Amino acid sequence: MTSTLGDAPDWQGYSQWRAGEGTAINQFVTVADPYIENVVVTNWASFNLYVVLDSGIGITVAVIWYNDAAYSEVADTQEWVLNAGNILNVTLPCLSPYAQLKILTAESGNQIVTGYFTPQNLAVTKATYLTDNNVVSEYELTLAAGASTTFAVPYVTVGPCVVSINPRDTSGQLGVQVYTLSESGAANGTIAAVKAGTVAYAATSQQSVTPAYPVGLYVNNFDGSNSHEADVYFMAISQ
Repeated sequence: MTSTLGDAPDWQGYSQWRAGEGTAINQFVTVADPYIENVVVTNWASFNLYVVLDSGIGITVAVIWYNDAAYSEVADTQEWVLNAGNILNVTLPCLSPYAQLKILTAESGNQIVTGYFTPQNLAVTKATYLTDNNVVSEYELTLAAGASTTFAVPYVTVGPCVVSINPRDTSGQLGVQVYTLSESGAANGTIAAVKAGTVAYAATSQQSVTPAYPVGLYVNNFDGSNSHEADVYFMAISQ
């Protein structure tokens, strides 16, 4: 095979390799010491961002796109919130030649953040979340009288979601609620809620859209006298 002018050794075109290399993130982030990195993504199609809050309370991740090398002309801004244990894995279309990655926090103490960001040649038309297993599923979940429990959804994903509950009895006393969490971990909005019906093994469900925030799955037993059992399920996918 004959190489054409400007081809890379793996036969990709010049526009597919002209940019900086990816950068690993391993950082202590505090209120006074955010993480800030300028990234040149000239001629690359997209930008993969992977961030995990390994320890701490919460962070805000922002990508600010600039039109100029002086980073003065803002083209667009995208933001996500993460709590401890949450994962952000998203491919962003490059909206301009220059991007600035910021990881900020309004919470006390050290927020321990790991991850990476990498320019790449995969073309996408919108933010695409790489969440192969953004699922919470509990089979034969039993809640004691008046009890409740919360499950964390692993990935922060903007896109459609579904939540369902399948009761094991006819009491209709179990409910499941999907809510978003703020940077501090406080519940700040319900996006879906389903209460078990009075027919055993007859699942009910609701569809909604998850925003760029962590999501919690809350299951509650409204019966203060008896325990109840159900299967619960939640799944979110990329928009």
